[in-house]
Amino acid sequence: MTTTVGRYEIIDKLGEGAMGIVYRARDKTLGRMLALKMLSADFTGEEELQRRFNREAVAIGRLSHPNIVTVYDQGESDGHLYMAMELLEGSDLRTLIEKAADVSLLDRIRIMIEIGQGLGYAHAKGVVHRDIKPANILVQTAGPVKILDFGLARVGTGGTITRRGVILGTPDYMSPEQAMGKAVDNRSDIFSAGGVFYEFLTLEKPFKGKTLHSVLYQILSHEPTPILTLNPDLPARLAALVHRMMSKAPEKRYPAMEPVVKDLQAIEEVVRRTAGRAVFPRTRRTAADDSKLGEQTRARVREHVKRGRAHYDAGEYARALAEMRNALKLDPNCEEAAEVLWRTEQKTRQADEARVVGLLARANAPSSPDDAHKALAELALIAPDHPRVVELLRQKNQGS
Repeated sequence: MTTTVGRYEIIDKLGEGAMGIVYRARDKTLGRMLALKMLSADFTGEEELQRRFNREAVAIGRLSHPNIVTVYDQGESDGHLYMAMELLEGSDLRTLIEKAADVSLLDRIRIMIEIGQGLGYAHAKGVVHRDIKPANILVQTAGPVKILDFGLARVGTGGTITRRGVILGTPDYMSPEQAMGKAVDNRSDIFSAGGVFYEFLTLEKPFKGKTLHSVLYQILSHEPTPILTLNPDLPARLAALVHRMMSKAPEKRYPAMEPVVKDLQAIEEVVRRTAGRAVFPRTRRTAADDSKLGEQTRARVREHVKRGRAHYDAGEYARALAEMRNALKLDPNCEEAAEVLWRTEQKTRQADEARVVGLLARANAPSSPDDAHKALAELALIAPDHPRVVELLRQKNQGS
């Protein structure tokens, strides 16, 4: 390869991935340094991968946000596709995780907020990333966090990129619906971001396996180890947020990244007031930590927990959740509130699943058409993405 590609002079190689190589280059016209991503020569005859490369440029080209890498130019030179992007200095999250980098909890939350803001903006523009993973998040030495590699992005209602016999995306962070090859929306990215946040906070992957199929099986069938089991010193409200993002059913996740960011900002404020800039992982809670809360605040926390336990014992799970969340707003490190919150959310999921099963039985009962219609209408509201509900709605529409 020559040292010049179009108007770009290649300086040195920055890195190499499965599809191509990234070079440090200089724009000879404008005189600025940039990153030049080129599709590997091995793939120049691969039409599908060329479409993927072009799709990345199209996806990023319609986005302009501080937390998304900027593309300056795209083209072809001597049969090689290239993409000129802003040059970034820093480390990706994969590197920070593997090094167990000394990053404060506040900085981790800030990084998560910026990831959420970038993803939320992309979703608002009709772009679903579909490959959110630590290696695609770059934390700059000086500057905002950047989301990289939109090569698998779905843009608007456009078709998806596929390759026969290959699962596109990184299995460790795939949503269940993506792992099953179903259509995905922004909630799939929310699941994947939750997996990245999980590993960033615990230094453990949420789903582990020696083979691709074992990882996919865990994603579809197993719940990850509770975050507070791996790191009990994290704010319980933060752990609950990540677990909600990683709910198996899309309708049980956050509906969009904006409320995720809002909740993270609220947690950030509480951590800033109560925990200062303690280096992650935080030391275990001490009497000095308790004294920071103040007796009046501790009393309010105890009251919320007491009422929450009473609601839990009475089977009033919605009220129990509200009380425990109020307790954790006041004291994100209240272990008792975290425990009851976790148990209550498990009970709520079980109750929801039982409700869906009961409604499905009613919806399939031919002896009572009116009741079946009511049950199906209720299912369409509470579980619109359930496979059986989708099939029943499809059958109903075809018969009408």
